Amino acid sequence: MIEDRIKWNKRYLEGRESALHVTLTRFYNLASPGKALDIACGTGETSIFLAKKGFKVDAFDISDIAIRKARQRARREGVKVNFKSVDAEKFSYGVSKYDLIINFYFLNRNIFSKIKRSLKQNGLLIFETYNEEHTSVRPDFNPRYLLKKGELERVFRDFLLVYYCEVSNITTLVAKKP
Repeated sequence: MIEDRIKWNKRYLEGRESALHVTLTRFYNLASPGKALDIACGTGETSIFLAKKGFKVDAFDISDIAIRKARQRARREGVKVNFKSVDAEKFSYGVSKYDLIINFYFLNRNIFSKIKRSLKQNGLLIFETYNEEHTSVRPDFNPRYLLKKGELERVFRDFLLVYYCEVSNITTLVAKKP
């Protein structure tokens, strides 16, 4: 998606930075230390956090500008992260590869099955993004990128639910693959 890459590169050139999410700091320790995947990692704060906690991290984002910033930050902070600039649908997820997969504020329903397949048995998924209530905050937000109420719970119903919350415009799911 060239249009998406252009849009996100512009945002990151304008100074956008991704953030370390409280949900990650609260639940990452429920995963076995091992391999982690950070989907749509932005400038890499969550990836670097996991690398510092001992995970071997693969991370990707469509923005090559964000990935460049992430690599620079990882070097400065003395950690190794395998950062790639790639579209979410083109990333090679593998099968039973990851102990932890995180997805913050990014929604592409076409990768749900890839997430399920690439998580190891007893692997942990932490997924948080906006739901359809977000239009009350940002009426111009594209509804295609908003979860329906209960959607994540339904999609990952075959997982063991650790935590699920829909508060206002944000949906959070933490679940283990049986």
